[in-house]
Amino acid sequence: MNTHRRAFTLIELLVVIAIIAILAAILFPVFAQAKTAAKRTQNLSNLKNLTTGMLIYVGDYDDYAPPARQVENGGDWWTPRMLNWKDSIQPYVKNGGRVNATGGTFNTTPGNGGVFQNPLNEAAWSNALTDGNGSGYPGDETTRFARSFAVNKDAFRNESNCGQTFWPEVYSGSVYNAQGSFTSLENNAGTAMLVPTRRIYPDTESAELGKSSSSIGTESNTYPSTHSAINTDQNKGLTLGFFDGHAKNINAYQSIASDAWGAFGGPNGDFICNWGYNRGGPGNGLAWRQGIEANMRVIREFNN
Repeated sequence: MNTHRRAFTLIELLVVIAIIAILAAILFPVFAQAKTAAKRTQNLSNLKNLTTGMLIYVGDYDDYAPPARQVENGGDWWTPRMLNWKDSIQPYVKNGGRVNATGGTFNTTPGNGGVFQNPLNEAAWSNALTDGNGSGYPGDETTRFARSFAVNKDAFRNESNCGQTFWPEVYSGSVYNAQGSFTSLENNAGTAMLVPTRRIYPDTESAELGKSSSSIGTESNTYPSTHSAINTDQNKGLTLGFFDGHAKNINAYQSIASDAWGAFGGPNGDFICNWGYNRGGPGNGLAWRQGIEANMRVIREFNN
């Protein structure tokens, strides 16, 4: 009885390897796209939880918004004793963030981002400084939370005094911009409450769309650039949480055209405050909206 077994020839082995390589080339991008889509879905869910937490807080505090930042004593500036809106709503979401470092000690390692973190945000636990301020430790300026979301500092400038923001700010016991009542608003469903960011700060504004940045939040005045201070969820999309509690993804350019920031109500759709745009780049010296869009056009993140 002949027990000899025929082995693979070199040609057959190479053909099998080539087929496997072709299948991998086809499937790996599909897996990567599915993974990114899952992260976008998670980000949308996180933001929805934050907007819900914000609305519950507002319901408990006579319809008033929490302070964007709260610094009770002058010595608390740029220390973990600073509080922000994330501290205010954390008891309602109970997911992510760390115990307040009341002793004034910065956390030095990345934390649990939970719902406060966008899984697509490369800057979430970066220690990149912003404008020379902040701790230089991972996360936002308090190091308790991930960098990912900020309150929209431009919200409702098109409805009220453009020189103030909607969000209260508490400094050494004095309250500034104290109008933050949700019942005073005219367009809750169309105005973004929470917006994406790479910066350490608890608030941001539409001008940051045109601000050059690295992927981890290091600011720059160099144009063209790869990234903006406002991070997208790829395909030029921003995931925004609105004042009525819903969250959705919107094209970055469309967020300006539809005035989702609540700021562009002036002549020709310009910024309602009629401020000049002077942050460098091709938008320098142009009207606010035109300046932002001019800089966005030379930021690869918005044009890939």
